[in-house]
Amino acid sequence: MTTTAKSNPATLVVTEHDPVPPGAHTEWLTARDGTRFRVARFSGPDTSRGTAVILNGRSEFIEKYFETVGDLLERGYAVATLDWRGQGHSDRALDNPHKGHVEDFDLFVSDLQQTFASFIEPNCPAPYRALCHSMGGNIGLRYLAEYPGVFESVVFSAPMWGIGRSVQPALWMRGVAAATDWFGLHERYLPGGRNYHEDDRVFEKNVLTQDPDRFARFVAQSDAEPALRLGSPTLGWVYEAFRSIDAIHAPGFAEAIETPICVCSAGRDTLVSGEAHRLVVERLPQGQLVEVPDARHELLMELNRHRDRFWAAFDAM
Repeated sequence: MTTTAKSNPATLVVTEHDPVPPGAHTEWLTARDGTRFRVARFSGPDTSRGTAVILNGRSEFIEKYFETVGDLLERGYAVATLDWRGQGHSDRALDNPHKGHVEDFDLFVSDLQQTFASFIEPNCPAPYRALCHSMGGNIGLRYLAEYPGVFESVVFSAPMWGIGRSVQPALWMRGVAAATDWFGLHERYLPGGRNYHEDDRVFEKNVLTQDPDRFARFVAQSDAEPALRLGSPTLGWVYEAFRSIDAIHAPGFAEAIETPICVCSAGRDTLVSGEAHRLVVERLPQGQLVEVPDARHELLMELNRHRDRFWAAFDAM
């Protein structure tokens, strides 16, 4: 395992409405397979509550969470986060950098463990809480099962425990995933997938948030640094996502996780399954479900009234 330890704040993208939060420090970590991924930490004058670790979703990047970092700093937390391999400024898996691809979700879990051991624990005060969104919620729950006792508590925002509205994918999606594995088509786009497109910049076509200002800030960041952009997932990513979701729903998995957990579920979410949230929470020894009925998928990028519901749940933990 190789770790570089040079501070390099210049890797953080700055836009007019998204300045870098206080105490920024970035590094590059290198995984055992040679993949380089970006990590960051932030610290304000008060870190009496410990450290909040942000695990973001598919296609996201550190800069998109600057507002959330500020919210956590105001609450007395230091903050740590990372760009997952294959997105943000971390190394992309394929020659086409727009393709969202990973060989195995286990690699995400391994990268998170390396980040914790090499970057968070030596530099950030305990105790540790996690804030996990979407794909980060899938990885985060897997991490809790494999590394119990690391986090004092975890709050999930629309975790990816089921894709679409159903808990289990449609049979045709299962069939496509199986064919992908059989015929070695992992690096091809999911049917209908494409590179980052102009439509991805149009607020009226988005299914993530109802807040035009926050959406515009996200677009401005990707305009300022086009290398942050990511297109659709590959067939291989989808196949591995199904395998990771199946692991979460396996008998005994959730029942063994004793960490206190709060799951915030967005009522107008079309990307992940609210029913999956309910089913998993029912099996968690210390799980609670908070529903935000009129919110879309990205609760932390939503209108203030929806974000307020999330933060109330977070603070209550």
